[in-house]
Amino acid sequence: MKRIFSKETGISTKRKAMCAIAVASLCSGLLLGTVGTAAAAENVAVESTALSVDDLSAEDRQIVETVTENFLLLANTPRPSGHMEKVSAALLEWAGEHGIAAVQDESLNIIFDIPATSGRENAPLCVLQAHMDMVCVSVPDKAYDPQNDPIQVIRDDEAGTLRADGTSLGADDGAGVAMIMAIAQGNMEHGPLRAIITVNEETDMKGAANIDKKYVADAAYLINVDSEKSDEVAVSSAANVDMSVTGQVTSSAPKGDAAVRVSLSGLAGGHSGMDIDKGRCNANRALAQVLRSLSEKGVSFELAEFTGGRAPNAIPAKAEAVLVLRHGDRQKAEQIVAQEAGKLKTSYAAAEKNLSLTVESAKMPARVVSQNDADQLLKYATGVIDGIYTMSKDYDGLVESSCNLGIVSLTPERAEFHLGLRSSVSERMDEIVDHQTSLASSCGYQWSTIKVSDAWPYNPNSKLVRMTQEIYKELNGTEIKVLAIHAGLECGTFSIYNPSLDIISIGPDVLDVHSPEETLYLASIPKTWRLLEGLLHKIS
Repeated sequence: MKRIFSKETGISTKRKAMCAIAVASLCSGLLLGTVGTAAAAENVAVESTALSVDDLSAEDRQIVETVTENFLLLANTPRPSGHMEKVSAALLEWAGEHGIAAVQDESLNIIFDIPATSGRENAPLCVLQAHMDMVCVSVPDKAYDPQNDPIQVIRDDEAGTLRADGTSLGADDGAGVAMIMAIAQGNMEHGPLRAIITVNEETDMKGAANIDKKYVADAAYLINVDSEKSDEVAVSSAANVDMSVTGQVTSSAPKGDAAVRVSLSGLAGGHSGMDIDKGRCNANRALAQVLRSLSEKGVSFELAEFTGGRAPNAIPAKAEAVLVLRHGDRQKAEQIVAQEAGKLKTSYAAAEKNLSLTVESAKMPARVVSQNDADQLLKYATGVIDGIYTMSKDYDGLVESSCNLGIVSLTPERAEFHLGLRSSVSERMDEIVDHQTSLASSCGYQWSTIKVSDAWPYNPNSKLVRMTQEIYKELNGTEIKVLAIHAGLECGTFSIYNPSLDIISIGPDVLDVHSPEETLYLASIPKTWRLLEGLLHKIS
Protein backbone atom coordinates (compact mmCIF):
# COMPACT_ATOMS: atom_id res chain seq x y z
CA MET A 1 0.00 0.00 0.00
CA LYS A 2 1.24 3.48 -0.86
CA ARG A 3 -0.07 6.39 1.15
CA ILE A 4 0.38 10.11 0.60
CA PHE A 5 0.30 12.20 3.77
CA SER A 6 -0.51 15.88 3.65
CA LYS A 7 -0.75 18.56 6.31
CA GLU A 8 -4.22 19.51 5.20
CA THR A 9 -5.87 16.10 5.43
CA GLY A 10 -3.68 13.97 7.69
CA ILE A 11 -5.07 10.96 5.78
CA SER A 12 -3.65 8.62 3.18
CA THR A 13 -4.50 7.87 -0.46
CA LYS A 14 -4.02 4.44 -2.04
CA ARG A 15 -1.80 4.20 -5.10
CA LYS A 16 -0.04 1.50 -7.05
CA ALA A 17 2.88 0.10 -5.02
CA MET A 18 6.43 0.94 -6.02
CA CYS A 19 9.31 -1.50 -6.27
CA ALA A 20 12.00 -1.44 -3.61
CA ILE A 21 15.11 0.50 -4.55
CA ALA A 22 18.65 -0.67 -3.85
CA VAL A 23 20.60 1.45 -1.41
CA ALA A 24 24.18 2.40 -2.28
CA SER A 25 26.75 0.79 0.00
CA LEU A 26 29.39 3.25 1.10
CA CYS A 27 32.18 0.94 2.10
CA SER A 28 33.33 -2.60 2.69
CA GLY A 29 33.33 -4.03 6.23
CA LEU A 30 36.43 -3.50 8.33
CA LEU A 31 37.22 -4.09 11.97
CA LEU A 32 38.36 -1.41 14.40
CA GLY A 33 41.99 -0.55 13.77
CA THR A 34 41.66 -0.88 9.99
CA VAL A 35 39.15 1.85 9.41
CA GLY A 36 37.31 1.81 6.10
CA THR A 37 36.34 4.69 3.87
CA ALA A 38 33.00 5.81 2.49
CA ALA A 39 33.92 5.24 -1.14
CA ALA A 40 34.98 1.64 -1.55
CA ALA A 41 31.80 0.28 -3.17
CA GLU A 42 28.54 1.45 -4.72
CA ASN A 43 25.13 0.13 -5.74
CA VAL A 44 24.92 -2.78 -3.31
CA ALA A 45 21.35 -3.60 -2.27
CA VAL A 46 20.53 -3.45 1.43
CA GLU A 47 18.35 -6.55 1.34
CA SER A 48 17.87 -6.66 5.10
CA THR A 49 16.01 -3.34 5.18
CA ALA A 50 14.32 -3.23 1.75
CA LEU A 51 11.37 -5.12 3.22
CA SER A 52 7.61 -4.81 3.28
CA VAL A 53 6.36 -3.40 6.57
CA ASP A 54 4.06 -6.43 6.79
CA ASP A 55 7.14 -8.65 7.00
CA LEU A 56 8.26 -7.00 10.22
CA SER A 57 7.40 -8.25 13.68
CA ALA A 58 4.57 -6.56 15.55
CA GLU A 59 7.11 -4.91 17.88
CA ASP A 60 9.18 -3.60 14.97
CA ARG A 61 6.06 -2.31 13.24
CA GLN A 62 5.23 -0.33 16.38
CA ILE A 63 8.72 1.20 16.36
CA VAL A 64 8.19 2.19 12.72
CA GLU A 65 4.82 3.76 13.54
CA THR A 66 6.13 5.79 16.47
CA VAL A 67 9.16 7.11 14.61
CA THR A 68 7.13 7.78 11.46
CA GLU A 69 4.55 9.77 13.41
CA ASN A 70 7.32 12.01 14.71
CA PHE A 71 8.82 12.25 11.23
CA LEU A 72 5.50 13.44 9.80
CA LEU A 73 5.45 16.27 12.35
CA LEU A 74 8.80 17.41 10.93
CA ALA A 75 7.68 16.90 7.33
CA ASN A 76 4.61 19.07 7.94
CA THR A 77 6.83 21.87 9.27
CA PRO A 78 8.85 23.80 6.65
CA ARG A 79 12.53 23.63 7.64
CA PRO A 80 14.95 24.65 4.89
CA SER A 81 18.40 25.52 6.19
CA GLY A 82 18.50 29.15 7.27
CA HIS A 83 14.80 29.25 8.17
CA MET A 84 14.59 27.43 11.47
CA GLU A 85 11.96 29.43 13.32
CA LYS A 86 8.99 27.18 12.53
CA VAL A 87 10.61 23.81 13.15
CA SER A 88 12.42 24.96 16.30
CA ALA A 89 9.13 26.25 17.69
CA ALA A 90 7.38 23.00 16.71
CA LEU A 91 9.98 20.91 18.54
CA LEU A 92 9.75 23.15 21.59
CA GLU A 93 5.96 22.79 21.61
CA TRP A 94 6.22 19.02 21.10
CA ALA A 95 8.53 18.72 24.10
CA GLY A 96 6.09 20.68 26.25
CA GLU A 97 3.19 18.46 25.18
CA HIS A 98 5.16 15.40 26.28
CA GLY A 99 6.23 16.84 29.62
CA ILE A 100 9.85 17.27 28.55
CA ALA A 101 11.70 20.33 29.84
CA ALA A 102 13.33 21.81 26.74
CA VAL A 103 15.59 24.80 26.09
CA GLN A 104 15.66 26.86 22.90
CA ASP A 105 18.93 28.80 22.68
CA GLU A 106 19.63 32.01 20.78
CA SER A 107 20.58 30.07 17.64
CA LEU A 108 17.24 28.16 17.85
CA ASN A 109 18.92 24.88 18.78
CA ILE A 110 16.71 22.68 20.95
CA ILE A 111 18.20 20.92 23.98
CA PHE A 112 16.33 18.74 26.41
CA ASP A 113 17.35 16.34 29.14
CA ILE A 114 15.68 12.95 29.34
CA PRO A 115 15.68 11.51 32.89
CA ALA A 116 17.09 8.02 33.36
CA THR A 117 14.74 5.11 33.73
CA SER A 118 14.47 3.74 37.26
CA GLY A 119 17.68 2.14 38.55
CA ARG A 120 19.92 3.72 35.90
CA GLU A 121 20.26 7.23 37.33
CA ASN A 122 23.99 6.88 38.12
CA ALA A 123 25.06 5.96 34.59
CA PRO A 124 27.29 8.36 32.65
CA LEU A 125 25.50 11.02 30.61
CA CYS A 126 25.03 10.23 26.92
CA VAL A 127 24.14 12.89 24.33
CA LEU A 128 21.91 12.00 21.39
CA GLN A 129 22.46 14.51 18.59
CA ALA A 130 20.86 15.28 15.22
CA HIS A 131 19.97 18.35 13.10
CA MET A 132 16.53 19.73 12.33
CA ASP A 133 17.17 21.47 8.98
CA MET A 134 16.98 19.87 5.54
CA VAL A 135 18.11 20.50 1.98
CA CYS A 136 15.00 21.46 0.00
CA VAL A 137 14.99 20.62 -3.71
CA SER A 138 12.21 19.68 -6.13
CA VAL A 139 11.66 18.34 -9.61
CA PRO A 140 11.58 21.09 -12.28
CA ASP A 141 7.81 21.19 -12.74
CA LYS A 142 6.93 21.09 -9.03
CA ALA A 143 5.36 24.20 -7.50
CA TYR A 144 7.18 24.22 -4.18
CA ASP A 145 7.92 26.97 -1.66
CA PRO A 146 10.38 25.48 0.87
CA GLN A 147 9.72 28.18 3.45
CA ASN A 148 5.97 27.62 3.54
CA ASP A 149 5.02 24.29 1.97
CA PRO A 150 5.04 21.00 3.91
CA ILE A 151 6.68 17.90 2.49
CA GLN A 152 4.09 15.55 1.02
CA VAL A 153 5.27 12.17 2.28
CA ILE A 154 4.53 9.01 0.30
CA ARG A 155 4.55 5.89 2.42
CA ASP A 156 4.75 2.59 0.54
CA ASP A 157 4.34 -0.29 2.99
CA GLU A 158 4.84 -2.95 0.34
CA ALA A 159 8.21 -1.54 -0.71
CA GLY A 160 8.91 -0.48 2.87
CA THR A 161 9.80 3.12 2.02
CA LEU A 162 9.08 6.74 2.70
CA ARG A 163 9.58 9.16 -0.19
CA ALA A 164 8.30 12.63 -1.06
CA ASP A 165 6.01 13.80 -3.83
CA GLY A 166 8.38 15.68 -6.13
CA THR A 167 10.72 17.07 -3.47
CA SER A 168 13.50 15.95 -1.19
CA LEU A 169 12.20 14.00 1.80
CA GLY A 170 14.27 15.46 4.63
CA ALA A 171 15.18 12.11 6.16
CA ASP A 172 18.60 13.74 6.41
CA ASP A 173 18.26 14.34 9.30
CA GLY A 174 14.56 14.14 10.08
CA ALA A 175 14.92 10.41 10.62
CA GLY A 176 17.51 10.97 13.35
CA VAL A 177 15.44 13.66 15.04
CA ALA A 178 12.32 11.46 14.91
CA MET A 179 14.19 8.56 16.55
CA ILE A 180 15.48 10.79 19.34
CA MET A 181 11.93 12.07 19.89
CA ALA A 182 10.69 8.48 20.20
CA ILE A 183 13.37 7.67 22.79
CA ALA A 184 12.34 10.78 24.73
CA GLN A 185 8.76 9.50 24.73
CA GLY A 186 9.92 6.69 27.04
CA ASN A 187 10.17 3.85 24.55
CA MET A 188 13.57 2.60 25.71
CA GLU A 189 15.47 1.94 28.96
CA HIS A 190 18.51 4.16 29.44
CA GLY A 191 20.64 6.23 31.78
CA PRO A 192 20.65 10.04 31.80
CA LEU A 193 20.28 11.37 28.27
CA ARG A 194 20.53 14.78 26.67
CA ALA A 195 19.12 15.53 23.24
CA ILE A 196 20.81 18.22 21.16
CA ILE A 197 18.97 19.08 17.96
CA THR A 198 20.89 21.68 15.99
CA VAL A 199 20.07 24.16 13.23
CA ASN A 200 21.68 24.78 9.83
CA GLU A 201 23.91 21.72 9.67
CA GLU A 202 23.47 21.58 5.91
CA THR A 203 24.89 25.06 5.35
CA ASP A 204 27.36 26.49 7.86
CA MET A 205 26.89 24.26 10.94
CA LYS A 206 26.45 27.42 13.00
CA GLY A 207 24.01 25.63 15.28
CA ALA A 208 26.75 23.39 16.61
CA ALA A 209 29.32 26.19 16.45
CA ASN A 210 27.22 28.53 18.61
CA ILE A 211 25.82 26.10 21.16
CA ASP A 212 26.88 26.54 24.79
CA LYS A 213 29.73 24.13 25.50
CA LYS A 214 28.17 23.27 28.85
CA TYR A 215 25.74 20.96 27.09
CA VAL A 216 28.52 18.48 26.33
CA ALA A 217 31.01 19.34 29.10
CA ASP A 218 29.45 16.83 31.53
CA ALA A 219 28.82 14.07 28.98
CA ALA A 220 30.84 10.88 28.52
CA TYR A 221 29.34 9.75 25.20
CA LEU A 222 27.77 11.35 22.14
CA ILE A 223 25.80 9.38 19.55
CA ASN A 224 25.19 11.38 16.39
CA VAL A 225 22.17 10.02 14.47
CA ASP A 226 22.99 11.57 11.10
CA SER A 227 24.51 8.69 9.13
CA GLU A 228 22.70 7.04 6.23
CA LYS A 229 23.57 3.33 6.39
CA SER A 230 22.29 1.04 9.12
CA ASP A 231 25.25 -1.33 8.76
CA GLU A 232 27.91 1.35 9.26
CA VAL A 233 29.34 3.36 12.12
CA ALA A 234 31.31 6.52 11.34
CA VAL A 235 34.26 7.24 13.62
CA SER A 236 36.00 10.20 11.97
CA SER A 237 35.24 13.06 9.56
CA ALA A 238 37.05 15.91 7.83
CA ALA A 239 37.13 19.64 8.44
CA ASN A 240 35.42 21.68 5.73
CA VAL A 241 36.21 25.26 4.69
CA ASP A 242 34.35 27.23 2.02
CA MET A 243 36.44 29.76 0.10
CA SER A 244 35.12 32.64 -2.01
CA VAL A 245 37.37 34.37 -4.55
CA THR A 246 36.12 37.47 -6.35
CA GLY A 247 37.36 40.22 -8.60
CA GLN A 248 36.02 43.14 -10.59
CA VAL A 249 36.47 43.02 -14.38
CA THR A 250 36.33 45.56 -17.16
CA SER A 251 34.31 45.07 -20.31
CA SER A 252 33.68 46.56 -23.72
CA ALA A 253 31.66 45.90 -26.84
CA PRO A 254 32.83 42.80 -28.76
CA LYS A 255 35.02 43.17 -31.84
CA GLY A 256 34.42 39.73 -33.33
CA ASP A 257 31.45 38.75 -35.49
CA ALA A 258 30.63 35.16 -34.44
CA ALA A 259 29.28 34.24 -30.99
CA VAL A 260 29.39 30.62 -29.84
CA ARG A 261 28.51 28.72 -26.69
CA VAL A 262 30.96 26.01 -25.61
CA SER A 263 29.22 23.58 -23.24
CA LEU A 264 30.59 20.69 -21.19
CA SER A 265 27.75 18.58 -19.81
CA GLY A 266 26.56 15.07 -18.99
CA LEU A 267 29.04 14.61 -16.15
CA ALA A 268 28.37 12.55 -13.05
CA GLY A 269 28.99 15.35 -10.54
CA GLY A 270 28.47 14.27 -6.97
CA HIS A 271 29.35 15.22 -3.38
CA SER A 272 32.80 16.73 -2.97
CA GLY A 273 33.35 14.74 0.21
CA MET A 274 31.86 11.35 -0.61
CA ASP A 275 32.65 11.26 -4.34
CA ILE A 276 35.94 13.13 -4.68
CA ASP A 277 37.92 9.89 -5.06
CA LYS A 278 35.80 8.43 -7.85
CA GLY A 279 37.83 10.02 -10.64
CA ARG A 280 35.05 12.26 -11.89
CA CYS A 281 35.56 15.27 -14.13
CA ASN A 282 35.15 18.77 -12.70
CA ALA A 283 33.28 20.67 -15.42
CA ASN A 284 34.60 24.08 -14.35
CA ARG A 285 38.26 23.15 -14.43
CA ALA A 286 37.96 21.03 -17.58
CA LEU A 287 36.15 23.73 -19.57
CA ALA A 288 38.67 26.34 -18.49
CA GLN A 289 41.43 24.06 -19.78
CA VAL A 290 39.59 23.67 -23.10
CA LEU A 291 39.46 27.45 -23.48
CA ARG A 292 43.18 27.72 -22.68
CA SER A 293 43.86 25.12 -25.36
CA LEU A 294 41.94 27.22 -27.89
CA SER A 295 44.14 30.20 -27.10
CA GLU A 296 47.37 28.18 -27.10
CA LYS A 297 46.51 26.72 -30.52
CA GLY A 298 46.01 30.06 -32.16
CA VAL A 299 42.28 30.79 -31.83
CA SER A 300 41.73 34.31 -30.54
CA PHE A 301 38.46 34.86 -28.72
CA GLU A 302 36.71 37.33 -26.47
CA LEU A 303 35.14 35.90 -23.33
CA ALA A 304 31.66 37.12 -22.43
CA GLU A 305 30.38 34.57 -19.89
CA PHE A 306 31.54 31.54 -17.94
CA THR A 307 29.13 29.71 -15.65
CA GLY A 308 29.40 26.35 -13.96
CA GLY A 309 28.48 24.53 -10.78
CA ARG A 310 25.88 25.08 -8.08
CA ALA A 311 27.61 24.70 -4.69
CA PRO A 312 31.10 24.55 -3.17
CA ASN A 313 30.47 21.00 -1.97
CA ALA A 314 29.08 19.67 -5.27
CA ILE A 315 31.39 18.50 -8.06
CA PRO A 316 30.15 20.54 -11.04
CA ALA A 317 28.46 18.39 -13.69
CA LYS A 318 28.04 21.16 -16.25
CA ALA A 319 29.79 24.37 -17.34
CA GLU A 320 29.47 26.65 -20.34
CA ALA A 321 31.14 29.71 -21.79
CA VAL A 322 30.06 32.28 -24.38
CA LEU A 323 32.86 33.35 -26.72
CA VAL A 324 33.06 35.86 -29.54
CA LEU A 325 35.27 34.82 -32.46
CA ARG A 326 36.20 36.12 -35.82
CA HIS A 327 33.90 34.32 -38.24
CA GLY A 328 36.82 32.71 -40.03
CA ASP A 329 38.08 31.08 -36.81
CA ARG A 330 34.92 29.15 -35.98
CA GLN A 331 35.79 26.01 -37.95
CA LYS A 332 39.23 25.81 -36.37
CA ALA A 333 37.70 26.36 -32.93
CA GLU A 334 35.23 23.52 -33.50
CA GLN A 335 38.05 21.19 -34.58
CA ILE A 336 40.09 21.98 -31.48
CA VAL A 337 37.08 21.53 -29.20
CA ALA A 338 36.41 18.15 -30.83
CA GLN A 339 40.00 17.13 -30.16
CA GLU A 340 39.69 18.23 -26.54
CA ALA A 341 36.45 16.28 -26.22
CA GLY A 342 38.27 13.15 -27.33
CA LYS A 343 41.01 13.72 -24.76
CA LEU A 344 38.49 14.22 -21.97
CA LYS A 345 36.55 11.10 -22.91
CA THR A 346 39.77 9.09 -22.85
CA SER A 347 40.98 10.58 -19.57
CA TYR A 348 37.63 10.03 -17.82
CA ALA A 349 36.50 6.88 -19.62
CA ALA A 350 35.89 4.94 -16.41
CA ALA A 351 33.93 7.63 -14.57
CA GLU A 352 32.17 9.69 -17.24
CA LYS A 353 30.04 7.67 -19.65
CA ASN A 354 27.92 10.60 -20.86
CA LEU A 355 30.48 13.38 -21.24
CA SER A 356 29.51 15.87 -23.94
CA LEU A 357 31.55 18.86 -25.18
CA THR A 358 29.77 20.93 -27.82
CA VAL A 359 29.99 24.20 -29.76
CA GLU A 360 26.86 25.92 -30.95
CA SER A 361 25.85 29.37 -32.18
CA ALA A 362 24.90 31.89 -29.49
CA LYS A 363 23.30 35.30 -29.34
CA MET A 364 25.89 38.05 -29.72
CA PRO A 365 26.58 39.43 -26.21
CA ALA A 366 26.50 43.16 -25.61
CA ARG A 367 29.76 43.10 -23.64
CA VAL A 368 32.90 40.99 -23.35
CA VAL A 369 35.58 41.16 -20.65
CA SER A 370 39.08 42.47 -21.32
CA GLN A 371 41.71 40.05 -22.55
CA ASN A 372 43.62 40.39 -19.28
CA ASP A 373 40.53 39.57 -17.22
CA ALA A 374 39.81 36.52 -19.39
CA ASP A 375 43.40 35.36 -19.01
CA GLN A 376 43.29 35.77 -15.23
CA LEU A 377 40.05 33.80 -14.93
CA LEU A 378 41.49 30.90 -16.93
CA LYS A 379 44.75 31.10 -14.98
CA TYR A 380 42.88 30.75 -11.70
CA ALA A 381 40.42 28.09 -12.82
CA THR A 382 43.17 25.86 -14.21
CA GLY A 383 45.76 26.61 -11.51
CA VAL A 384 43.79 25.85 -8.34
CA ILE A 385 44.20 22.63 -6.42
CA ASP A 386 41.16 20.60 -7.46
CA GLY A 387 40.32 17.01 -6.54
CA ILE A 388 42.42 14.86 -4.20
CA TYR A 389 45.40 16.64 -2.67
CA THR A 390 46.68 13.96 -0.25
CA MET A 391 45.68 10.46 0.83
CA SER A 392 45.84 9.31 4.44
CA LYS A 393 48.99 7.51 5.54
CA ASP A 394 47.14 5.88 8.43
CA TYR A 395 44.02 4.49 6.75
CA ASP A 396 44.26 2.80 3.39
CA GLY A 397 41.95 4.35 0.80
CA LEU A 398 40.92 7.38 2.87
CA VAL A 399 41.22 10.79 1.24
CA GLU A 400 43.09 13.02 3.68
CA SER A 401 42.64 16.37 1.94
CA SER A 402 40.98 17.71 -1.20
CA CYS A 403 39.52 20.77 -2.86
CA ASN A 404 36.58 21.25 -5.18
CA LEU A 405 36.21 24.17 -7.61
CA GLY A 406 32.46 24.16 -7.10
CA ILE A 407 31.29 27.39 -8.76
CA VAL A 408 32.72 29.65 -11.45
CA SER A 409 30.80 32.71 -12.57
CA LEU A 410 31.95 35.39 -14.98
CA THR A 411 29.83 38.34 -16.08
CA PRO A 412 30.89 41.62 -17.73
CA GLU A 413 31.13 43.07 -14.21
CA ARG A 414 32.56 40.38 -11.96
CA ALA A 415 34.53 37.14 -11.71
CA GLU A 416 33.57 34.81 -8.89
CA PHE A 417 34.77 31.40 -7.65
CA HIS A 418 33.54 29.24 -4.78
CA LEU A 419 35.64 26.34 -3.54
CA GLY A 420 35.09 23.61 -0.96
CA LEU A 421 38.22 22.58 0.96
CA ARG A 422 38.40 19.45 3.13
CA SER A 423 41.06 17.87 5.31
CA SER A 424 41.37 15.70 8.38
CA VAL A 425 44.87 17.18 8.97
CA SER A 426 45.15 20.90 9.73
CA GLU A 427 48.58 21.24 8.08
CA ARG A 428 47.22 19.99 4.76
CA MET A 429 44.30 22.39 5.00
CA ASP A 430 46.74 25.24 5.54
CA GLU A 431 48.72 24.20 2.47
CA ILE A 432 45.62 24.20 0.27
CA VAL A 433 44.48 27.58 1.60
CA ASP A 434 47.94 29.06 1.02
CA HIS A 435 48.05 27.84 -2.58
CA GLN A 436 44.55 28.98 -3.47
CA THR A 437 44.95 32.41 -1.89
CA SER A 438 48.43 33.03 -3.33
CA LEU A 439 47.09 32.22 -6.77
CA ALA A 440 44.10 34.52 -6.18
CA SER A 441 46.40 37.40 -5.20
CA SER A 442 48.54 36.88 -8.30
CA CYS A 443 45.38 37.18 -10.41
CA GLY A 444 44.31 40.39 -8.66
CA TYR A 445 41.43 38.73 -6.83
CA GLN A 446 40.18 39.08 -3.26
CA TRP A 447 39.32 36.09 -1.14
CA SER A 448 37.63 35.03 2.08
CA THR A 449 37.14 31.75 3.94
CA ILE A 450 34.39 30.39 6.17
CA LYS A 451 34.89 27.36 8.41
CA VAL A 452 31.95 25.01 7.89
CA SER A 453 32.96 22.05 10.03
CA ASP A 454 35.76 20.95 12.33
CA ALA A 455 37.79 17.78 11.90
CA TRP A 456 36.67 14.82 13.99
CA PRO A 457 39.82 12.75 14.66
CA TYR A 458 39.68 8.98 14.91
CA ASN A 459 39.92 7.64 18.47
CA PRO A 460 41.59 4.19 18.42
CA ASN A 461 40.68 3.70 22.10
CA SER A 462 36.95 4.35 21.71
CA LYS A 463 34.85 2.22 24.06
CA LEU A 464 31.73 3.29 22.18
CA VAL A 465 32.99 1.88 18.88
CA ARG A 466 33.80 -1.47 20.49
CA MET A 467 30.38 -1.56 22.12
CA THR A 468 28.78 -0.81 18.76
CA GLN A 469 30.69 -3.63 17.08
CA GLU A 470 29.76 -6.13 19.77
CA ILE A 471 26.07 -5.21 19.92
CA TYR A 472 25.64 -5.04 16.16
CA LYS A 473 27.12 -8.52 15.74
CA GLU A 474 24.92 -9.91 18.52
CA LEU A 475 21.85 -8.44 16.83
CA ASN A 476 22.65 -9.18 13.19
CA GLY A 477 25.27 -11.93 13.09
CA THR A 478 27.59 -9.83 10.92
CA GLU A 479 30.27 -7.20 11.48
CA ILE A 480 29.30 -3.54 11.32
CA LYS A 481 31.41 -1.50 8.90
CA VAL A 482 33.64 1.00 10.70
CA LEU A 483 34.49 3.99 8.52
CA ALA A 484 36.11 7.37 8.41
CA ILE A 485 34.51 9.83 6.00
CA HIS A 486 35.87 12.74 4.00
CA ALA A 487 32.67 14.72 4.49
CA GLY A 488 31.97 16.90 7.53
CA LEU A 489 29.84 16.08 10.59
CA GLU A 490 28.94 18.14 13.64
CA CYS A 491 30.85 15.57 15.69
CA GLY A 492 34.05 17.51 14.99
CA THR A 493 32.78 20.60 16.78
CA PHE A 494 31.54 18.62 19.77
CA SER A 495 34.87 16.80 20.02
CA ILE A 496 36.60 20.19 20.34
CA TYR A 497 34.17 21.30 23.07
CA ASN A 498 34.89 18.14 25.06
CA PRO A 499 38.04 16.28 23.90
CA SER A 500 37.28 13.34 26.20
CA LEU A 501 33.87 12.79 24.60
CA ASP A 502 33.54 9.31 23.06
CA ILE A 503 31.62 9.77 19.78
CA ILE A 504 30.09 7.70 16.99
CA SER A 505 27.65 8.41 14.16
CA ILE A 506 24.96 5.94 13.08
CA GLY A 507 21.59 6.07 11.35
CA PRO A 508 18.96 4.24 9.29
CA ASP A 509 19.20 3.58 5.54
CA VAL A 510 18.55 6.68 3.44
CA LEU A 511 19.21 6.75 -0.30
CA ASP A 512 19.69 9.76 -2.62
CA VAL A 513 19.69 12.45 0.07
CA HIS A 514 19.33 16.07 -1.06
CA SER A 515 17.37 15.00 -4.15
CA PRO A 516 13.72 14.36 -5.14
CA GLU A 517 14.59 10.64 -5.14
CA GLU A 518 15.45 10.62 -1.43
CA THR A 519 14.19 7.40 0.17
CA LEU A 520 14.03 6.21 3.78
CA TYR A 521 13.83 2.42 4.27
CA LEU A 522 11.36 1.72 7.04
CA ALA A 523 12.80 -1.64 8.12
CA SER A 524 16.12 0.06 8.88
CA ILE A 525 14.41 2.13 11.59
CA PRO A 526 13.95 -0.78 14.03
CA LYS A 527 17.38 -2.10 13.02
CA THR A 528 19.00 1.17 14.08
CA TRP A 529 16.65 1.39 17.08
CA ARG A 530 17.88 -1.99 18.36
CA LEU A 531 21.46 -0.84 18.05
CA LEU A 532 20.70 2.37 19.96
CA GLU A 533 18.77 0.38 22.56
CA GLY A 534 21.71 -1.98 23.06
CA LEU A 535 24.17 0.89 23.34
CA LEU A 536 22.10 2.84 25.87
CA HIS A 537 21.53 -0.34 27.90
CA LYS A 538 25.25 -1.14 27.96
CA ILE A 539 26.25 2.44 28.81
CA SER A 540 23.80 2.49 31.72
